[in-house]
Amino acid sequence: MASTNCTAFPLDKRPESYEKYEFTLPEQYRKLALEELREDDEIREQSLAQMREWIAKHPYIRKCRTDASFLLRFLRFRKFSVPTACEALERYLAMRETFPDWFKNLDCSEPIMKEILEDGVFTKLGQNKDGRTVIMFNVKRLNPDKFLPMHQGRLMALLIETMLEWEELQIGGFQVWCDFTDTVMKLYGSWGVTDMKIFMDAVNRSYPIRIREVNGVKFPKFAVSILNLLLTFASPKLKERIVCHKTMMEYKSKIDPELLPKEYDGELDTDDLGRKFRKHLEDRRNVILALDDMDIDTAKYSSLWNQSNLVENEVEGGVAGSFRKLNVD
Repeated sequence: MASTNCTAFPLDKRPESYEKYEFTLPEQYRKLALEELREDDEIREQSLAQMREWIAKHPYIRKCRTDASFLLRFLRFRKFSVPTACEALERYLAMRETFPDWFKNLDCSEPIMKEILEDGVFTKLGQNKDGRTVIMFNVKRLNPDKFLPMHQGRLMALLIETMLEWEELQIGGFQVWCDFTDTVMKLYGSWGVTDMKIFMDAVNRSYPIRIREVNGVKFPKFAVSILNLLLTFASPKLKERIVCHKTMMEYKSKIDPELLPKEYDGELDTDDLGRKFRKHLEDRRNVILALDDMDIDTAKYSSLWNQSNLVENEVEGGVAGSFRKLNVD
């Protein structure tokens, strides 16, 4: 795992030297990286050198991290195709600058963020036998009266930025488990179409995350229309990786038993896991906040998101617009 280092990384796009990278993960991840990402020592070194040279010469990027841990997340995301990894980095930087309310100032000590985390909405359960990181969302613990879509989106952004520091996740990707048991309509009806578009674009195209599978358990029938609307903004690949389970028993038969929390008849203590993850967030707080100092001229990239208003006008009065007006307990 990444070391608990509170020091922010330099942002000079043309540093005098670069720290040499050393692969320190277990052999399982070296094998996984080669088989799934085409990564070996030679390709990694060449690709990092090419990407750093591209950043140094880039006319619109003003400040950017160039350490291996940061750049490898984009290279691994695009299976070491340097041109597409560079495009992904551009989009990521432009997204953060274009929507700062969603993706910047991700402070784990912010009262709202701290409360959501302490409520136990999110738990990082660990790695399964295939090397995938398994994370769980206990959706009913999210209070729709307190936490708006932007709060929920900012939580997701904070979690993604933090977890991407782990190379195990960069290489193995992750599986998501969402437990929708006993959730209420108000939680789903708060999301407007623009919110959905911004959030799904981040997940699909702007964050270098490898989602291997999304498991939804006991998703309520009354919210299926909202889900279908959300998925209109999802990539075909992401849609293929969503699996719905009617019962918890059905899902439990497919998850590694050692990754089951106590409340699901397993051994894991989610309270303890939550405390450890919050401590990790606190240790990495300066690193995450320092990402805000990266800088790119967004004028060239405004066209990437200029369709959002058109979509909003077309759909806002429909399903999502109606549900947003409901006051359902």
